[in-house]
Amino acid sequence: FSAVPLCSSSNGTTSKEEGPDLSVTVNGLKLPNPFVIGSGPPGTNAHVIAKAFDEGWGAVIAKTVNLNSKRIVNVAPRYAKLRASSDFSEIIGWENIELISDRPFSLWLKEFRELKQKYPDRVLIASIMEEYNKQSWVDIIGQCEEAGVDAFEINFSCPHGMPE
Repeated sequence: FSAVPLCSSSNGTTSKEEGPDLSVTVNGLKLPNPFVIGSGPPGTNAHVIAKAFDEGWGAVIAKTVNLNSKRIVNVAPRYAKLRASSDFSEIIGWENIELISDRPFSLWLKEFRELKQKYPDRVLIASIMEEYNKQSWVDIIGQCEEAGVDAFEINFSCPHGMPE
C-alpha cells in the first residue's frame, strides 16, 4: 500500500490525497499508522527496512542484534516441521530456527543512523540480545540510543542467539 496516494484534482494538477488519520501513539511513540513489521527477515538490513518505510509501514523492528556477531553461527535450513509427539507422521506446525543477525554491530549502528536521518517520522525499533552480563546490556542499549533508535525489543529469554 502507499502511505499517501496521489490523485488528480479538479484543476488537473496532482496533489497528495488527504485520507483518514491512522496515526497512533504507543508509550509516547507517535507512529504515522499502526502497521509494524516484526523482527526477522523483513528487518534484516537498512535496504530492506527502507523499502518497508517507503511502502508506508509505520514502524519496523530490526532483526535482533548483539555486540559480538562473531558468536552467531546461522544454520540452514532455518525452518523445520513440528511433529506431534504422539504421532510423528502428523505435522502440527513449523519451527523457525533462524538466528539473530550475524552482521557486525558497527554496521547496524551506521544503518540505524542513516535510517533515522532519511525517515525521521518513522519508528525504528532495535531488537537486542546479550549474554548474562549487565555491562553488555548497558553498552548495547547506550550505543543503539546514540544511533537514534526509538525503542527496544529486548530478548531476555530467547536462547537462539547464543551458542550452545
